[in-house]
Amino acid sequence: MPRLHPSVALIAHLSAQTPGYGCVSPDGRYQAVEVGGDTLIVDVLAQQMHRAPGVYPRGFDDATPDGAQGIVLRVEGEETATAYLPAWTDLQWIPLENAAADFWSPWPDPREAGLPPLAEVLPAEWTSDAPQATERVRKSIGEWVAWLVALAVLGFFALFGFQAITWATAGGWQWLWMAVGLPVFAMFSVLTVVFVVTTWRERRRVRVALGGMSLARGEGFRVGEPLELRLLAEVPEAQGSERTEAPERIAMRLMRRSVRSDAEGRWTVVDECCDEAVAMRDDTTRLGRVLYACEVRAESARAPTDDPATQWFVALHDTAAPDSPAFMVAGLRLLAAR
Repeated sequence: MPRLHPSVALIAHLSAQTPGYGCVSPDGRYQAVEVGGDTLIVDVLAQQMHRAPGVYPRGFDDATPDGAQGIVLRVEGEETATAYLPAWTDLQWIPLENAAADFWSPWPDPREAGLPPLAEVLPAEWTSDAPQATERVRKSIGEWVAWLVALAVLGFFALFGFQAITWATAGGWQWLWMAVGLPVFAMFSVLTVVFVVTTWRERRRVRVALGGMSLARGEGFRVGEPLELRLLAEVPEAQGSERTEAPERIAMRLMRRSVRSDAEGRWTVVDECCDEAVAMRDDTTRLGRVLYACEVRAESARAPTDDPATQWFVALHDTAAPDSPAFMVAGLRLLAAR
């Protein structure tokens, strides 16, 4: 599921609901999410919303089935089953760009209810979204011996089939060797070539991943003071023809989520990066675990603490895919200044 705008979670929180499945339009302007059996549609640019009751979002299209152009939301409604007819589904298309004037309503004011609880993302395992590299498989002496033996067996049967064909050329009853030599030579010669091509330069995928992750972020966080972050993890076991390794570096960002108002009285939820550091991999830990450690700090001049609705959290990103969503999100407890 794509990453939704934080204002969507806040609107759902104000209605005492939990957001479910969601989707985003190709241009990123419109977002739709299932909330309490209804579909909540949000215009992020205009900061407007619409709630479609009794339907579920299924995706965005560029036009309706009758040919009307513009961004439309495809939703699905389900009728209740009866004793005579089973339940059935009905697809509908909701036009968004050319909607009526009373279709949209303004976002509710969250300044009294506050922000919803932070949805932490604390997975035990993670695999990088960046393209995985491949490498040539290095064979040991025993594997090379087994490879040569297998090649010799395949070559022997291929040569035997060729020899049987030469016997058949002598004529007479020896033509019977053709029935054996031709299929044996054809099959084992192909098998020999395929075996050499596929195993001589055999390659495997190098999967960048972590397992058993645990993030230490201290007992609390103070604005203006350094915060030490320590991610302890291990390299997961390889599956099939692959090799796993830990990433060389991880980007750790200190984030602040707050409600921002404009001169027209509208609001939006903003995630702001206050500091970022790149933690390098340390392989000197015990039991084969890896450690990533760094310090981040939020300057007091740029991060006021007078807003009680402000939330602080840490977001961990893969440096090989900086535009991908954070693979770990952990909340921070704000402590009073000393």
